[in-house]
Amino acid sequence: MDFLNIKEQIKSKGFTYEGFGVEVGLSKTSINRIVSGFQTPSFEMLGKFADTLDIEVMDLFKAVKGNKSPEKIIKTIKNSIEDLEVLCKTLYKTS
Repeated sequence: MDFLNIKEQIKSKGFTYEGFGVEVGLSKTSINRIVSGFQTPSFEMLGKFADTLDIEVMDLFKAVKGNKSPEKIIKTIKNSIEDLEVLCKTLYKTS
């Protein structure tokens, strides 16, 4: 997740990964995996991150190549999730 700015925010607020993990209910390993891009936090978890860091959720995102704004990135993610949900419902015939 190259578009997340979590490492910088955690550091700027003086947290260690372990201390931040305790605050948001995740292990140090999970925080490290999220910061490293190997694990994707849920939208709910991003909200907890922002609350704990006393910032807006948008501050957890950084600009990427092509000057995509965080709003565009979130819209892309949301659309991808909605597309995946439709696909799953179609494949598994759920409502």
